[in-house]
Order: sequence, then structure tokens, then C-alpha cells
Amino acid sequence: MNTLLCSLVVAGSVLMTGATVSAVETAAVEVVQTVETAQAEPAGKVEAVETTQVEPAAEVEAVEEVVEVVEVVEEPAAEAAPADSPALQPIPLTDADCVKCHYTQAADIDAHGEAHKDLSCMDCHEEHPPEGTNTIPECSNCHDPDDEAHFAVQQPCSVCHNPHRPLLVDFTAPDEVAATCASCHQDKLDEMAASPSAHSEQDCNSCHSEHGLGEGQYQTCLDCHEGHSPEMTVKDCLECHKPHSPTDITFGDSVPATLCASCHEDQADSLKALQTKHSEMACVECHDGKHQSITACVDCHDQPHDEFMHKQFPECITCHRDPHNLAR
Repeated sequence: MNTLLCSLVVAGSVLMTGATVSAVETAAVEVVQTVETAQAEPAGKVEAVETTQVEPAAEVEAVEEVVEVVEVVEEPAAEAAPADSPALQPIPLTDADCVKCHYTQAADIDAHGEAHKDLSCMDCHEEHPPEGTNTIPECSNCHDPDDEAHFAVQQPCSVCHNPHRPLLVDFTAPDEVAATCASCHQDKLDEMAASPSAHSEQDCNSCHSEHGLGEGQYQTCLDCHEGHSPEMTVKDCLECHKPHSPTDITFGDSVPATLCASCHEDQADSLKALQTKHSEMACVECHDGKHQSITACVDCHDQPHDEFMHKQFPECITCHRDPHNLAR
């Protein structure tokens, strides 16, 4: 009985420690051999064996457990995947994937993308690191230098243009931009060259901080210059002065006399005191279109005196002194 129990304990111990199938089988064989040996012993021992065989059900269950465990352990392993099964395929990226990390760029495109807004991310960024190397495209892929002079500018496009907001151009980054500006605005550089001034000695980004003529994109006259009078506005400045040829002063027929009086105060005071039709007229009626232009008296008055008088005194101001302060 003790030998049998010891063998069962050994077998159970093997099972509890996760032994291999062969170890379990060996333990089971030893149990069987012990029983057979007991059966071959003298009658006293045989009775002991028989007594063992009718021991309580717990011991029998232990042996059955051995058999059950052996059966479980001997179950075949799961079949491996066939060697010819298809490999995993990469999943293409979408714009929704790009936004997960690059939301700032997506927001720029959405707000200021202009024509770039009609493109998907992958239209420009064909690959993504680390596997891909063709990440940043060349602008010339779409903007062929043969199409426009501006596309042929030698300076890298990224110096002025952010591709996610291409028309919000920051001119403060490059040192010089005049040559680049000339690729589209050659007429403005020609105008500056034809009318030399302090403006023509400046680079374009001295006044233009961004591309465009919106508020805050360029310096106004009053940012650098004081007005001719405290009441002057930028709009008043532009009535007479053009930024690219500021000394070439021209004006339309709607310019009020008060603007002229900002610089020509003496003449304005004389006209105000003069009790003739000249005092009722606007400056631009006689000074037509261009600063310091003077309309001839005969253009309005013809020849009010006899022929001899006009021949003797061909210049009206010889007698009438000053159109702003006429002498009668």
C-alpha cells in the first residue's frame, strides 16, 4: 500500500510541476509495475494489494487524473500557417492620417492654401520617413521655370513662400528682394529709376513687409514722413505723391485747395484776401494735373486789352503782378 501511494504521489508531483508526456507515461508505468509486483507476492501481500484496489475513490481519481492529463498533453499542437500565405500589405496614407500629426500645416492649407487647397497631401508628399525619402517636392514639379519669369528666380522659393500658405509672402526673411520682385513688377523698378529719390535707393522690403496691398502689408507714407499738415491722412498723401516716384507730383481735378495750402500757405492767404474771381477758384483749375504747371492767362482771359497793349506787355504779370494777388 505504501509503495503504491508513493508511486502515485510521484506521478502527481510530476503532473503538478508540468513535466513532459514521457515523464508522465513513465510514472504511470511504475504504478502498473508496482501493482503487478504486489499481485505476485505472497497471499498476505496480495491481500494488501486487493485492499489497495478497494481504497477510497480519491486514490482511484488520482490515477484517472494521470490518464486525463496524459490525454490532454498528447493533443496535437495547432497547425502552423501555410508557408505560401500572402505577406502583409502596406496601408496607403490618407489626408486624415496626416492631420493626426501635422494639424498646423493642415490648418494653414485650409485657411490660406489658395490653389494648393485643391490638392491632397500625397499629391506633393509622395512618401513619408523613415521608409520614404521623396518627402519634400520641388516647386518646379508644378511651377515650370519656362512658364513664368518668376518661376525662374534663382533664390530658393522657400525663402519667401510657405507652401501651405503660398501667397502670404514674408519679405522680412531675405536680405534683398528687388531682383525677385522685378520678375513680376519690372514696371515699378523702371518707375523708380526714372524718378530718382530716397525711395529708389531702398530695397523693396524696406517698405513692403508682405506681398500685397492689404492693411499691414506695407509701410504707409506717414510711417516714415510727417504730413504737410497735422490733418493730412495717407489718402491725402496719395492724391499728389506716388510711392515709387514720390517727387513726380501729379494730381487730379478733385484735390481740394486746403491740401495745396499745406505747403503753399502764403499763396492761399493772398487768394483768400483777394476779392476777385481767382479767390473763388480751386488751385487745380490753374495748376492743371502737375505740380508747378501754370495755365497761361490767355487760356482763360484771351486778350482783354487792345492789340497794342498786349504787344507792348506780352506778360500779363508785368502789370497784374501776381495771379494770387492781382493788381488792377
